[in-house]
Amino acid sequence: MIKKSIVGLIIIITTCLAQGLKIVHMEGTYDLDGDGLKEFATIESGSVGGKQLSVVRYYEINKNGYQEIGWEFEAPEGVLGNFVDVELGDLDGDGTPELITVSNISENGDDELLQPIVFYYYWDGAQFSEEPGGVINLSDGRSFVRAQNFTIMDFDGDMDQELAVSVGSPLRQVIVLDLDDNGDWLEVETLRPNGMRSGIGSISVTAVDWNKDGYDDLITSSVEGSSLKTQPYYNAGGELLAGKGEEINISGLDGLIPISISVLDWNKDGITDIILPFYNGDLVSMTLYGDFIDIQKMPIEGGPLSDIRVSDFNQDSYNDLLLVSGDMNVLSMVYGGIDGMSGPSEFFSIEEAGDKEAQVFTALPVMSQGIYTGTVIAAGWDGYESTLFMVEIGKGPQPDKPDVATNDIPKEEIGIYPDIPSDDIVLADPPATLETMAQPLPDGILPKHVLTVNQSFAYTLPEEEKKEFYSFRWLQPPPNGMFFHYDSRSIRWVPDDGQLGAYKIAYHVERKLGETVTPSIAKEDTLLTYKVIPDLEGDDERLWIYVNDPPIIASEPEGTEFVGGESFVYKPLILDRNIDKKIRVDLESAPQGMLVENNEFIIWDTDSSHIDIYDIRLVVTDGFDRAIQNFSLFARAGVKILSEANTEAEIDEPYRYKIDIWRPDLEHILNFSLSDAPDGMTIDKTGLVTWTPSTTQIDTQKFTVKVNHGVAVDSQTVKLYVNHPPIIRSAPLKMNVINFGEEYRFALDVFDPNKNDDLIFTAIEMPDGMRMDPYEGMIVWEPVRENIDFSKLHVKVSDGRSERMIIADYYVNAPINIVSIPLMQAGVGEEYNHQVITSDMNLDALLPYDEVIPLKSAQNYRIYSIQISDDVYAENIDRYIMDWNNSEAVYLSEDEPDSLSLEVSRLNLKKYVDYIFWENERLNIIVESIDDRTVAIKDILWEFFQGNKGRPPKVVARKMSPIKYTLMEFPDGMEID
Repeated sequence: MIKKSIVGLIIIITTCLAQGLKIVHMEGTYDLDGDGLKEFATIESGSVGGKQLSVVRYYEINKNGYQEIGWEFEAPEGVLGNFVDVELGDLDGDGTPELITVSNISENGDDELLQPIVFYYYWDGAQFSEEPGGVINLSDGRSFVRAQNFTIMDFDGDMDQELAVSVGSPLRQVIVLDLDDNGDWLEVETLRPNGMRSGIGSISVTAVDWNKDGYDDLITSSVEGSSLKTQPYYNAGGELLAGKGEEINISGLDGLIPISISVLDWNKDGITDIILPFYNGDLVSMTLYGDFIDIQKMPIEGGPLSDIRVSDFNQDSYNDLLLVSGDMNVLSMVYGGIDGMSGPSEFFSIEEAGDKEAQVFTALPVMSQGIYTGTVIAAGWDGYESTLFMVEIGKGPQPDKPDVATNDIPKEEIGIYPDIPSDDIVLADPPATLETMAQPLPDGILPKHVLTVNQSFAYTLPEEEKKEFYSFRWLQPPPNGMFFHYDSRSIRWVPDDGQLGAYKIAYHVERKLGETVTPSIAKEDTLLTYKVIPDLEGDDERLWIYVNDPPIIASEPEGTEFVGGESFVYKPLILDRNIDKKIRVDLESAPQGMLVENNEFIIWDTDSSHIDIYDIRLVVTDGFDRAIQNFSLFARAGVKILSEANTEAEIDEPYRYKIDIWRPDLEHILNFSLSDAPDGMTIDKTGLVTWTPSTTQIDTQKFTVKVNHGVAVDSQTVKLYVNHPPIIRSAPLKMNVINFGEEYRFALDVFDPNKNDDLIFTAIEMPDGMRMDPYEGMIVWEPVRENIDFSKLHVKVSDGRSERMIIADYYVNAPINIVSIPLMQAGVGEEYNHQVITSDMNLDALLPYDEVIPLKSAQNYRIYSIQISDDVYAENIDRYIMDWNNSEAVYLSEDEPDSLSLEVSRLNLKKYVDYIFWENERLNIIVESIDDRTVAIKDILWEFFQGNKGRPPKVVARKMSPIKYTLMEFPDGMEID
């Protein structure tokens, strides 16, 4: 491990415009004006004069190394704006980037009511425009909506860039934006990730072209505690298709840095990864494969992080990772290699002379044409102002070596050549032979020869009358393996698999027209000789040869047997290895209405009349060769489920659903089946679904019913909500005693096992002055004088589907007072008597037996305690009580001699006897007077013990008072009745 301190490398110091503003992010570097000076964009935020500010600025580093503000943008006056990120991208495809930023804006200083606004500014050649080229509000009229981050992507492969913005609260979603022909923002698509539409964490989005097809895919992620949720969207030619989401728990995750999310192939597996940095130092990679996302924590420990940057800092052709820790004021370098990267290997700290030391929170490598220059711009913050440093870290590109000028060395001729052993002679390898590479066939060119792979090609040069072949040469190198055969005067070639495409063959041919004989005399003698000089005619000839890979239909149609009325769709898999292929799909034989859509899909929308067998002949051609596929379609009569299932059930209650179907074909027997059904659910051969859900099968349960006869199948998926009634875990007693003047509080404890049900408490009957929270069930009551005696509480608890009742009685007891004054003297040997007189505001009474007995208007009741002297009757008292209770009415016998009078004969005794029970070896009877009429205790006992059927037992009846008197301090022998 190496730790370096970089001291005294401060090149740029912020001006007064940056005082109070902290640089939280930098983006760059660029040279848009082409003056050779580096430029970069920043997001700066802070408080100036007690006002929160957030600014986007664009700087240029001048020749002296100081930054100069070339452009800036802040929220309008009176509006709070928090910029999420700033990026430069080519939105209109004109080769000049636009500056793009997203701000969460709030009005009237309310930083809670936010709206995400997207801006872009165009480059006019010298600076960015003063007015935005386009503005769009993504809140859709809702408050509390925040943008989390955005990413630039190529959505439709049209060589310009689009924007994907993640927004959250109340509904989390990703909005894809593009520019229309007028340069205005256009919402292309809105994505709502499954499982992440709501939650406690924010949602972020990142673009990556995982399969290198030119269409960027998207991955959304959300961190909720230690849980990381992801959802991929595969880009199928400009259409984003949701893939399978993943969820993984990684302990210790703390604070995603969405502005620093990066893409990097950190483990060198050939697939680009998405790196999620966290403030606690964790780095998590997400790798998108064909049908899933691989999530893993990277083996890199960089300490607390504030930013990360990706570049090749040591110029070894492998990307490296620069970790910035503002908390530790340390820059850590993680170098990549052939086996990937792990663990920081170098640490740097930036020190500055002065009273206050600036902490570096973000850094930006200076790039030139995509190559790291060896310099990093680091932004420091000392709590008052930002400071920019230019520090040298790693390696920059190697400078070009100048050509060495040498003086001409005079030639020196020697007559004797040195003897050099052949082993000492080293010759450089000859340069590789030039060859013509394949290219796409240009428009308007028709090749003279079309070949297939491994097809032998021989092109004989045409012969012309009176012209004889003389010589041949290539005007440009031929493709590998092509040669000229002089004996046959032909060009020959056998192309291989790597030579698909078009080739322009150019050669020069000379032909002899005749000969010219000219005499010549040599200087040495006078011998006359003759020279024969051929008369030649040369032509440059060019021709195009195309090596074609014939198309192959590599798929077979599925679903060739279907029900009339359904749509048949077939996308043939066509294999053709030519990069410039132009495939055309045609139907030579097909039923009426079948068509080829977008030269890709075979589509046929059938109806109930298409009940037959149809032969299809599919032809695929690339303009040179063709492939044919024959298949048959079998359209059958259909069946359809017409009924709609009841979507609600309750535990322990039978659920029934009878399926009604339509079918034109009555010959086939219907078969009913269930799939994905909860345990215990059955369906019989008539289509009757029965089920009794248990307590473990609450909330949403899905089941699918299928009915078929032959190939005709219809299915219906039902989402059945199984409700569990509220469970009352704590409720007031049936009878509750409250002392007058005291406050009564009770929290109802009611639980609903259904996780998404909300409980509503409704008071049907409630004492005056009692209050209850309808959502929490807290009961509060402080009785007043009007509440003395009995009151009733009746509360209904509902979850919206079922309800439970809570019924309780209350007795408000006022203190009883003794108002009589006893005699203070007594004579020896004389009996002392004193009648106690009381005052009680309670008109009702509550008798404290084993079963509490309320008496309304206690003066209308007489209470008797009966002692039975006959043990036989005492042992069988339960039978007499049962007979009494089971009787609808008990009348006085006419011949009973002890009846009170003729006025009360034939009275129903049960009308006046409210309570009769056995307790403490006593028979207790409570008799009520109704309309000043009552019955004697003797008559009651006579009928109770069925005196007309035998002799009743001997009893002692004692009349009791509803008020109980107790002596607290008294002399021996004193007692109270």
